[in-house]
Amino acid sequence: MLKLNAPILTEQTERRNTISAKAYQELREAIITARVLPGASLAETDVAQAMGISRTPVREAFTRLFDEGLIEISPQTGTRVSLIDMTRVREAVFIRSTLESAVIANSGVHPDPGTLDEIELSLRAQERLVDSDDMGALHRADMAFHSGLTAAFAHPRAWAACQHISADMMRVQFLIGMKPDHIRSIIAEHRAILDEIRAGKTGEAARLMAAHIRNVDFDQATLKREHQEFFRAGDVL
Repeated sequence: MLKLNAPILTEQTERRNTISAKAYQELREAIITARVLPGASLAETDVAQAMGISRTPVREAFTRLFDEGLIEISPQTGTRVSLIDMTRVREAVFIRSTLESAVIANSGVHPDPGTLDEIELSLRAQERLVDSDDMGALHRADMAFHSGLTAAFAHPRAWAACQHISADMMRVQFLIGMKPDHIRSIIAEHRAILDEIRAGKTGEAARLMAAHIRNVDFDQATLKREHQEFFRAGDVL
C-alpha cells in the first residue's frame, strides 16, 4: 500500500495556495489601478515568467479574476482584461453605500478604542500617499480603512461581498486619475466618518459613509472623450 507523507503534502499545498493568492492579488491590483488597462492581453506564460512562478498558480489566479469579471477567457482570442461595465459600477455604488452604512448603523457593536486606532493607521498611510504616484499602496490603504470598519462592527464578510462587486467602480476611479486634491477629499471624508464613530454617533457616521460612497463622481463627458475604448459598447453616454 502506498504511504503518503501527509505533512509534506499539506505544506506543498499551502505553499501553492499562497503563491496563487499572491498572484491573484498582484494581478487584481494591477488591473484595478489601471497599470494593466481594459482590453489588454494576458498570457499565462508571460505572467508566470514576470512573477517568477509556474503557470499553475497563474492559471488559478486567472480563474478567480474570471469569476470576478475582471478578465475574459476565450479559446479564440485568448485572455484579456475585461472592458469596464458601467451597469456594474452603478450597482456597486448602490450596494456598497447601502451595506457599509447599514453595518455601522445596525450592528449594535461598539468598537473598542484599540480597534479604531488600527483604522487610524490606514488614514495616516493615505495621508502619506497624497503626493505619491504609488497607486497600489493608495488602493491598499483605502481598502484597509473600509475593511477595518466592517470588521470593527463585527461584519467582516460584508466587506468581502463589497470587494467582490466593486472592482469596476474602483477601476473607473483610477482610470480617470487620483489627483492629490481628490485624494485629500477622500481622506477628509474618511476622517469625518471615523470621528463620528469615536464620538459614538453611529447614525451620523452611517449617513456620512453612504454619502462618501455615492460621492464617486464620474465625468461622463471626460470618459467618452478620453477613455471610451475601455468601456463596453454603449456604456458611456
